[in-house]
Amino acid sequence: MPTYDLTCDACAIEFEVFRQGFLRDEDRSCPECGATATQRITGFVTSRKARVAAVGTPASGGGHAHGCGCGHNH
Repeated sequence: MPTYDLTCDACAIEFEVFRQGFLRDEDRSCPECGATATQRITGFVTSRKARVAAVGTPASGGGHAHGCGCGHNH
């Protein structure tokens, strides 16, 4: 579920809104004073399965004894 970070235009309080889909106008109301809030631009996190390459292949950086894929020869 998306999290939207907002800052109140009047009292500067920062708060989050959890909303399935897009942010609605009623979500932009400050929980403290009721004034309009502005959405802050923040990063996001995705989750995906890690890809593990075989030791010694180009994808693993070559020669890794531990296969971490960090690009260093340990």
